[in-house]
Amino acid sequence: MPLKHIIMVGLMACLALPVWAAPPSTSPAIDDLLRQVWESHPGIQAAQSAIDAARARSKAAGKPIYNPELEVDAERTAVNTISVGINQTIDWGDKRGARRQMGNSEVRIAQAELASLHQQVASEVLTALASYQSAQEQRQLAARYSELMSRLVETTEQRYAAGDLGQLDVALARVAYSESRMQVARREAEVASQHASLVAASGLSLSQWPSLPNPPPAPPANPQRDALLARLPQLIAQQARITNARGGIELARASRSADPTFGLRGGAEENDLLLGLNFSIPLNVRNTFTAEVTAASQQAVQVEKTLLDQRRLAASRFDGSLSVYRLTHRAWRQWQDAGQGNLTQQLSLVQRIWEAGELSTTNYLLQTGQNINTQITAAELKGDLRLAWVEWLKASGQIEAGSNHE
Repeated sequence: MPLKHIIMVGLMACLALPVWAAPPSTSPAIDDLLRQVWESHPGIQAAQSAIDAARARSKAAGKPIYNPELEVDAERTAVNTISVGINQTIDWGDKRGARRQMGNSEVRIAQAELASLHQQVASEVLTALASYQSAQEQRQLAARYSELMSRLVETTEQRYAAGDLGQLDVALARVAYSESRMQVARREAEVASQHASLVAASGLSLSQWPSLPNPPPAPPANPQRDALLARLPQLIAQQARITNARGGIELARASRSADPTFGLRGGAEENDLLLGLNFSIPLNVRNTFTAEVTAASQQAVQVEKTLLDQRRLAASRFDGSLSVYRLTHRAWRQWQDAGQGNLTQQLSLVQRIWEAGELSTTNYLLQTGQNINTQITAAELKGDLRLAWVEWLKASGQIEAGSNHE
């Protein structure tokens, strides 16, 4: 959390915004936004096609490996011979079952990757929306300060004409107004930049964007860490890869078993009927296919270790994001509960004291600037809170569920 936010909490004990409100209600607008993004996102469409392709491959993997073979033999010599036979190779090691298992796991991998992409895209959109919303709030505060300085210029000019203020007061007011206009310009440029980022992240161009929670709900006291991590799509996908790798071991082992071929033939030789059986089987002597089993086993170990590493990183992100969320939320609560007054009331009070001639223009500008800067810092802190909330939802795999808050 930025140091200025911590300092602000301690220094502004006498100035507070309205008290903490209960967690907001459900927002269908955010759900609708994400649905629009998902429906038009090329990456998600590609991931859906990948699921369809995986299902087709899984269906093909469940089919028998060998088709029967028809054999016709005719010979015209002193003795005419003709025969018809059929041969069938048997999947002795059940390679079909191993391929079916691998096909099913590939479907689960594709589905989990689609779910992971859903959450990734949603988090990018919500992060961009949070930044855009924060930039808008800061622009509104800068515009409010500029309006205040504009009225100050008018008032000082009128009071100067009446002989109540000196020329220095007018000059100070004009300088402050010019500076406020520059602040507004910078804030407007930031809004335009964040809006462009939001359009790029969402692929949409809306005239009115929905709002995120203001402020976000409080972080959970005791989240079900293991249960939430188990539901992360990236970990589910890796678990499916382990199943796929184990299926690869079974397939490699099944491939070591030689598949025999049985045949039946019938025919005629002149006036004699012929009936025959034939049998053949590969002899795995020169190549026993043990290296393939070893390679498949090591690949399974690799994906299992990768799952452990991914879970470790996911747990670290989970704990880190929750810690940042709690710290930022605590700072926001402390800021809200710090004092009894209200910044708007303080501005009005300073305005009345200055108009009564009990406060110099220099001190008026100083206190007014501090007031507005404090409000802007508070808006930045609220923006950080929104970003921390989105990051926590992403790390805990609740990004879609979190869109149901406003």
